[in-house]
Amino acid sequence: MAYISLDNIKKGDRESGSKHGEVRAEYNIFSTKDGEKLLQIDTMGSASRQIQDKVSQSIQIDNEVLRKIYSEINLDDKIIAKKFDNKLVDNTSKEVTECINKYIKSRGFIYNDKDLNNFYISLKTKPFVILAGVSGTGKSKLVKLFANAIGATSENEQYNIISVKPDWNDSTELFGYKNINDEFVPGKLTEIISRASSSENVNKPYFICLDEMNLARVEYYLSEYLSIIESREFKDGEIVTDLLFSKDYLPKESKYYDLRIPENIYIIGTVNMDDTTFAFSRKVLDRANTIEFSDVDLDSLDFEEEECEPIAVDNSFFKTSFLNIKEALVADDNFVREINKKVKEINAILKTGNKNFGYRVRDEIVFYMLENKICELLNEDIAFDYQIMQKILPTISGSESIIKGILIDLFNYCIEGEKVSGNGDYMNDCETKLKAENIKYKKSAEKILMMLRGYQDGFTSFWA
Repeated sequence: MAYISLDNIKKGDRESGSKHGEVRAEYNIFSTKDGEKLLQIDTMGSASRQIQDKVSQSIQIDNEVLRKIYSEINLDDKIIAKKFDNKLVDNTSKEVTECINKYIKSRGFIYNDKDLNNFYISLKTKPFVILAGVSGTGKSKLVKLFANAIGATSENEQYNIISVKPDWNDSTELFGYKNINDEFVPGKLTEIISRASSSENVNKPYFICLDEMNLARVEYYLSEYLSIIESREFKDGEIVTDLLFSKDYLPKESKYYDLRIPENIYIIGTVNMDDTTFAFSRKVLDRANTIEFSDVDLDSLDFEEEECEPIAVDNSFFKTSFLNIKEALVADDNFVREINKKVKEINAILKTGNKNFGYRVRDEIVFYMLENKICELLNEDIAFDYQIMQKILPTISGSESIIKGILIDLFNYCIEGEKVSGNGDYMNDCETKLKAENIKYKKSAEKILMMLRGYQDGFTSFWA
């Protein structure tokens, strides 16, 4: 038996080789007496061996080695970005996002670097993101520019915009329907999914902007899609879902008969935060990162003068790395448990008013934080601040007295200093605390203060 640690393993320079014959093997994950977790792989040799169950070789690998190998093979620390001049260059996630930002600035638009990185990590965590904010802050434009920056355009049909209509009360506009002759008429989303699923396109990212998605009730027209993406699982390295249509709905000869949602589809919904639109249910909010775009800096006029060409990026740059918490634990057990501890503390606060969440929200926060750690795009505290803003606060609304208590407890969690009580002039106390320089989760604390102001007026909501 051999134990391999980070101190006694190094990367070789071999780039090609032949595949060995297949053997039977068994793996076990266990803890030592010191609490260290190890992966042990025992090989039993080929099926032709005389003693079938006799172990021929065993190796033990610790977390550090697993993390190093896993990041190099599967988690896209490096991707190949192909420029339009057909030259291949190695890029880290940070270098690619910098190219995207430079491209966007060259088109006369400015977005905060951290916000762009957050948008990318959110897409990589789950291919369904909501951009919320007041009208005119560039939500729809961001989707188009971001897609164009990596070679996805309306001309090559990798970028598509679908304008939601107020009269949508089912999924027929997106999925399709059968006409009076029992012929299937595909919806807009079905046609895009069909194109993206073809063998020549499956490695290209496809972006769909659902513009003003809350002009109609999202649960009415997108419910089926949201349910199907929850069925995602890895099979032979590919992400697959349940069928888009039931087996008895379409004839076998239909091109849409066995259609599934491919791993290269990314839906981004834009939302105007005003009184003319519908609110979101927990089913929608729990399944998305809700990114708020409300900060407007009219002094930002330093645009990129040099013309910047797009880069074509393979879908692996956006492909989700984790679909269940066990995969995350294998990648970085200690870090996952640290984030889980923070999530439990927040959920305990929410539970006092029955606003607590389930496994899905916990898992997606962990996935986001782990993706960010691998990509090294955001400081850990900044990343977790985004997650409080995007996965926790959008679900809080109401006028009950317990809502005030929840918001104040969350505010105290964010500032990590001398606590604010809910008595007396608590609003003034909160405003004073926000002036400090060492606030751990400042964006969330500022949003909570705005929500507390709404509570004082009689009703609070993330969307007000």
